[in-house]
Amino acid sequence: MDSAKGSKSENIARAKAMILDAHPAEGSIILLPEMFATGYIPANLDSAAEDFSTNTAGETARMLSEIADATNCIIMGAGITRAPNGFYNHVSVYAPQAPTEHCGYDKMNLFFPERDDFTPGASVNLFALLDWKIASFICYDLRFPEIFREAIKQGANLITIQAAWPAKRRAHWETLLKARAIENQVYIAAVNAVSTQPGTKAPLAGTSLIISPNGDVIAEGTTNEEMIISAELDLLAERNYRKSFPVLNGIVPPDLI
Repeated sequence: MDSAKGSKSENIARAKAMILDAHPAEGSIILLPEMFATGYIPANLDSAAEDFSTNTAGETARMLSEIADATNCIIMGAGITRAPNGFYNHVSVYAPQAPTEHCGYDKMNLFFPERDDFTPGASVNLFALLDWKIASFICYDLRFPEIFREAIKQGANLITIQAAWPAKRRAHWETLLKARAIENQVYIAAVNAVSTQPGTKAPLAGTSLIISPNGDVIAEGTTNEEMIISAELDLLAERNYRKSFPVLNGIVPPDLI
């Protein structure tokens, strides 16, 4: 979606309508771009920041919880939370019928414009969904393969990336996503914001991608249109691929392959 197109309330309402109109299959995971409600690094961080810990703490958390309940899906939003010194660039995960945040992740590798006001997160954070173990990262994290490998060592079999990646480095986005999937033999689901307005000063790349453990693109979004992409992932196929081409032997404990 184009996170710079409307106000916070308008973006939240538009995202909610897009998701509900798509009728996602129950049990799915729904991803939204980095800072989807506010646009990337809004001018007033104090007013943009929210508490995501409960579904009554802020309007974005409330929306995430409402969508999780309405669709019976896990939803992963992304926004700004307050840190002891500044702010965190945050992923917030909400599960159905749960009033509190299911899991969260704070961006570990801050892009240059974030470094004055944001605090880096401290650790990789996985959460479970049935037999899936999911690690989430944000945008610039993609350039740091060591944290992806750490997630794999902890048992990740799906990695998500939520981004506001610029159009002028779209080739990097596509290449690095495929590399992270291939080197870790893992599914990658990456959602990126788009810029739909002509003449945008620093347009974003769009090109949301879902990638298989051997680097094949399963689903792809456009560069400049709001849309939803989806795919069904096969955990058994991932496990069989890891066994047939044992790149991760000696890196990941056998019971996690």
